Order: sequence, then C-alpha cells, then structure tokens
Amino acid sequence: MRLQRFLGYLKSQPSSPVVIRRFIPTRTGRLRMLAHTRHIVLVTLPLGGATGFLVALALKGLGSFEPMVLRVGGETGLTILLPAIGLFFTTAWLTVTGLGEVSLFKDMDLAKKNPYKVFPFLASLGKVVACALTIGFGGSAGVEGPGKWFGAALGLQYHRLLRAAATRVKAFRHLARPALVMVRSGAAAALAAVFRAPISGALMAAEHNGRLASEALIPCLVASASGYVCFSAVMGHAPLLPLAKIYPYTLRTREIVWALVLGLACGVAASFYLWLKARLQSLLNPVPFFWRGLAAGVGLSLLALPSHFLWKDLAVTQGGGLEMIQHLIQGNVLPRQAALFLALKLAATALTFAGGGLGGLWLPSLAMGAAIGAGLDGLLGIGSTGYLTLVGASALAGATHGTLLVPVVFLAETTGQAALVVPALIATTVSYLLVREAS
Repeated sequence: MRLQRFLGYLKSQPSSPVVIRRFIPTRTGRLRMLAHTRHIVLVTLPLGGATGFLVALALKGLGSFEPMVLRVGGETGLTILLPAIGLFFTTAWLTVTGLGEVSLFKDMDLAKKNPYKVFPFLASLGKVVACALTIGFGGSAGVEGPGKWFGAALGLQYHRLLRAAATRVKAFRHLARPALVMVRSGAAAALAAVFRAPISGALMAAEHNGRLASEALIPCLVASASGYVCFSAVMGHAPLLPLAKIYPYTLRTREIVWALVLGLACGVAASFYLWLKARLQSLLNPVPFFWRGLAAGVGLSLLALPSHFLWKDLAVTQGGGLEMIQHLIQGNVLPRQAALFLALKLAATALTFAGGGLGGLWLPSLAMGAAIGAGLDGLLGIGSTGYLTLVGASALAGATHGTLLVPVVFLAETTGQAALVVPALIATTVSYLLVREAS
C-alpha cells in the first residue's frame, strides 16, 4: 500500500520528471502485471514442474521396458521379429481401445478448435501406451511423441481442475486461462524434459504450422523451465547430444558454402521421405488397420537385418536414433556407410508411421540429417569432426517439421556450439524452402 501511495504521489506531482511518470505503470497496468504473476506462480510453474517430474518417471520406465523386451527376444530367438511384433501390438491396441488411426500433428491441429475433444486423459494415456509399444519393440520413432501427448493431456486436466475449482471458490476464477494455452504449456514442459532443452521445448510447443502463438509463448517458457528443473533433479543435467569433447568449430566462408550444399541434400532427402511415407500409406490402406501393423512390421524387421549383423551394438532402424547420431558425430564414418545408415533409417521411419506406429518424428529426422552430414563430411574431409553432421541434423529436422527457428535453437542449446548457429540456419532455411516448394 505504501508503494502504491508513493507511486501515485510521484505521478500526481507536476514537478516530477517526465521520464519517471512515463515508466510508472498505471493502476490497470499494475493489476495486469499482478494477474500475470499470479498465473505464473500458481498455475504455470506447478504444471511444468509436475509434468517434468512425471516425464522423468515415464522415461525411466521406458528405459527399463526396452532392455526387458530385448532380453525376452534374445531368450526366445525372436529378436529380429520384435519390430513386427511391436507394430502389430500397436495397431491391435489402437483398434481394441477404439482409438483407431491417430496422429500427433493432427491432434495438435484439431486442438485449436476443441482441446477437450482431442485430449481426454484416458484416450491420451492410451496413445502414450501405443507409442511405448512402437518404440519399446524397435519401431523407428522418438520419445518426444508420447512426451508431447502426455504433457498436453496433463495441461488439459489441470485446466479442468481449475475450472471446477472456480465454480466453488471465487479466488480461482482469476486463474483461468484458455484451454489451448494450458495444453501447450504442458506439452512445452514435457518436450523440455525429453530434449533436456527448455527453450527448444517451449518454442516447439508454441509453434504450429510454422506460426508462433504469441499468447502461449510466455506460459510455455515458464512451464518448460520448471519442467526441466524437476526433470533434471531426477535424471541429471546431461545434454541430449553430449559431445565427447569440445571441438574448436570456426565460421569461415567454406562452412557457409557447404551449408548451402548440405541444405539442398537434406531438402531432397526430406521430400523423398514425405513422398515415401505417403506412398507406403496408400499401399497399406487396403489392409485392415488391426493387421496393418503386422504387414508393415514384417518390412521393418527386414530393414533391421543389416544393422543387426553389420553393427550389432548400434541401433540404426530402432528408436529415435540417438545412438546412431553419437556414432556419426565421432567421425571416421565412410560415405557409403553413412549412405546405408540414411537409407535404412529413412525407410524404417516411413514404414513405421505408414504402418500405424506412433511416436515422434523429430529424433529420427535428426538421425537422417546427421547421416547426410556425416556422408558429406567423409567425402570432403573438412577436418572438423561432427561439424556437418550436426548441421545436417538441424536442416532435415527443420524440413520435415516445417520450422526454421526450433532446430537451430535446439542445436545450439544441446551442443553449446555457437559457431554452428549460422551454418545451421542457412542449411535449415534452404532445406525448408525446398520442401515447401516441392509440396
């Protein structure tokens, strides 16, 4: 009260400096600031923290589930067939539960009209289970998919709780926010936890179809920050893409030139991936959805054969591809080996999603782009280990997701290499424009 009286006194004095009066907020402005602060402290921070903690527990569970599946597969001699079994379990589960064919991108698009229809909690948990079956058994998909579904569902449940409380307690009425903002805030916290990158998680949740939702940006940033803090308290602070050592990357003219070439290559690869997935979907559509996963899973198991026999300890077609990215960053990869990595990962990812599998596309896109960058690095021999590998990862992820800013921020945030920002932005822009024009 004393502060308010003092501010009012200053504003009422004709002799007070004009500058002071200009920057003292009005009463309406102070009330608006109070409302924003109240919402951040009482709504967004708890939502982000709870989501980050639960995502950490879920990732721990998935980390235990995958080795268990591999152990059972090894004991029964069915290791090669695990991707087919997992994809069949996925489509069978979606059919039995009545969820049917679903897509995370479509759900986020439909949520703009009616979030409550798109993210009912039990249905969202059913989709998360389907993602776990796809990824845990060896499908080519990333864990950011189930994380985003789970976070969005938690955000909506929090909105439902606040809305119910507002009908009984008057004070809760001032905490109301649009349901879609709560959905995006929960998704931001989950993505920040999965990627170990709070800024990237917030931007990815707030952006859709290449457009940044300004009204959701601040809640997403706050939720992702608190989500990352709670997640790291359980899982630690290790980055998603830890470099074996800090390489002295520099920015010169040749890096810019090769970034343009790499962007073109990633744009072509992304366009081919999108075409292949659409083609495989048209071929598999006549198959009943219950059995579609098995039909696609047979092909997925065949694609796993080369990596099983040639690189037994390296998951190429399975999961998001983080192990493959780590292998490529270390360098000393022959161009033909990188080309084989790309072909296997691209085909496996397209087949996984065309066959009804669920999960995220971001991590597989990073792996495919890293393979292109490693192959170009092997051909050119530029002498900067992992440089083009990381730039290629950014370029292809931006092309498949139709975004420019997020992959570049993600690369800088997860590697801590500022010298990568400009070439990554150039390569990502070229690949993004090429895919947009092609489509």
